[in-house]
Amino acid sequence: MRIGNYIKIGTFIIIGIFVFPYVLCAQNGYYFFSDSDKVAIRNSANTLWGSVIVESMKEKVKERRSHKMEVPLLEGGHLHDYFCPVHNLSFSFEWDKPNEHYCSACKKYWKGNKRYDWAWINKVHAENLQYLENCTYLYLATGDTVYAIYIRDMLLDYAYKYPTYFEHNINRVATGLNSGKLFGQSLDESVWASDAARAYSVAKEIMSSGEIKKIETGYLRPCAELLLKRRGGGNWQVWHNSGLIALGVALEDDKIVDIALNDKQCGYHALMEKHVHDDGWWNEGSPTYHYYPLRAMMLSAEALRCRNINLYDRKLLDMLASPAQGVYADLSFPAHNDGWYGESLLAQTKLYELAYARSHNPLFRNILERCYCFVNRTSAEALFNPVSMEQKGKPEYGKSTYFKDLGVGVLRYQDKTVVLKYGPYGGGHGHPDKLSISIHNGKREILPDLGTSAYGVPDFTTWYRKSLAHNTVTVDGKDQAPVTGKLVRFLPSSSGGTIEAEVDSAYNGVKMRRCVTLKKNRLSDDFVCESSRSHVYDYVLLFTEPLDLPQVGKEIAITDAPVYEKIQNMKRCIVRGKFTIQTSDAEIRIEPGCDEIELYTGVAPGIPPTNPGVITKNHSEQRETQPCYPLIIRVKGEKMNIQTIWNLK
Repeated sequence: MRIGNYIKIGTFIIIGIFVFPYVLCAQNGYYFFSDSDKVAIRNSANTLWGSVIVESMKEKVKERRSHKMEVPLLEGGHLHDYFCPVHNLSFSFEWDKPNEHYCSACKKYWKGNKRYDWAWINKVHAENLQYLENCTYLYLATGDTVYAIYIRDMLLDYAYKYPTYFEHNINRVATGLNSGKLFGQSLDESVWASDAARAYSVAKEIMSSGEIKKIETGYLRPCAELLLKRRGGGNWQVWHNSGLIALGVALEDDKIVDIALNDKQCGYHALMEKHVHDDGWWNEGSPTYHYYPLRAMMLSAEALRCRNINLYDRKLLDMLASPAQGVYADLSFPAHNDGWYGESLLAQTKLYELAYARSHNPLFRNILERCYCFVNRTSAEALFNPVSMEQKGKPEYGKSTYFKDLGVGVLRYQDKTVVLKYGPYGGGHGHPDKLSISIHNGKREILPDLGTSAYGVPDFTTWYRKSLAHNTVTVDGKDQAPVTGKLVRFLPSSSGGTIEAEVDSAYNGVKMRRCVTLKKNRLSDDFVCESSRSHVYDYVLLFTEPLDLPQVGKEIAITDAPVYEKIQNMKRCIVRGKFTIQTSDAEIRIEPGCDEIELYTGVAPGIPPTNPGVITKNHSEQRETQPCYPLIIRVKGEKMNIQTIWNLK
């Protein structure tokens, strides 16, 4: 939905802004925070709510300084390796245990794995970056030079160490494609540089000429030279550009900025044109991988204000506005593709604080006020807005909608939401899950999209990226091809509406069509597969609680493909005619459309722990993988026609 339209979506209001009312900074020079920014930050710091943010940052800086401050001598690895391979849970980071990594589910330390040790170094760099960010805002908010000194001292240490690191990838092999030095990939290198350069620029005024030269020649310039050699696409290159723009501003080098902004293949503008749909969504098909590059784009926009370059255009604002229409009633998102479960608007308040500070658009303030019903206003970016934010009361629930380019339809009735996914595959972060659905009852997903685990754990490729791990149909035990479906019809109504989509190339010779109708608390789901040849159709629903079969099942194992081995305690029974299943959240009546079907249930890896960097309401980043309980309806023949009726409680 373009921000140039006037639309009311529940409590979200988009005001027409065809000419963006944004005034570029009149100051000339190279900086990240204008004089007006500094005034706003100090004014906010003197408010009751702002002083809480400042005191929290002071405590975090104090806590960081209670540990060893030296920068690691060894290069870092890959953060996705810092997870227990059994429970998919992030290890608990401990400063004094670089070679021992505690899993709270195993209740033991994992030792002797270098990939874990290298990932521990990543955690140190991440903690150090947070320290630099906190010191940056504390110096701006208080004027206390001690925080600038802290920045100087840490960056000097990095400047001495950085030249000693060798370029390497996550396997500690040097490649020209994606190697880093601090980290095992240039992606992380650029993320770190995007904020470290801001810290340097703020603290530079208290440094000597020798200290400035050392930081610039030891870290800033070499990092820029590394990133200039990393040419690619997607969210990686967006972050490369963000790092380069920040480094270019910090080094006062417009040549670096120009390449990152205007390169015809890899520049900011080229990537915006290539990867951002007209409906405002990033083309990797996941809320997680929408906000990830969006933050890089906004950091680029912030950095270039000092050069009188305005990147806060309608396309960037559409990227902020569109996701607000795709949330569940609790402001969380479906975990589509390689999306972390639990991703929500709550995790993105810092971006919306910046957007509101630059645009004063009521939509962004409205989003913030909705979020602050669930979480406290704690981000440093809130200091840009020296105004209090009200907490919205009882929400007006959104209307049914669809995103034509993303290929996702959303049906709503009050707090009930049903989502149908049919669009483009999503590239390297896509999942083979065309015509999959998820259902949210206002409090939680009762039929979830599981999203992804950490990339370094076995279940990532053996389960979460398989068609069978989604609420759709798997044919002949194989994954769907990476294809795009097509919307057949979308008919919204005040009680929900209908959305129908089809795909005819996910499986060779098989045409698949799904029609979902929500009418208040009643959901009708019709799934049809047709072919001129006989196939084995597995219609899958992934429940979050154990199921009782309509009759006693016998234990069995399906050996059609290795993915079925991920389902434990599998039972099978033969069912003739329609049957009903009861859960705590719904009554589900299933009409198989044939005389006899095979019915399977079991236990499989379910909702994984959330990335520790994602803010959630239920602290799902601190628990191990939850089980899910697949219901597989197996139909053999040329055609499958299953109708499922849900009475949602």
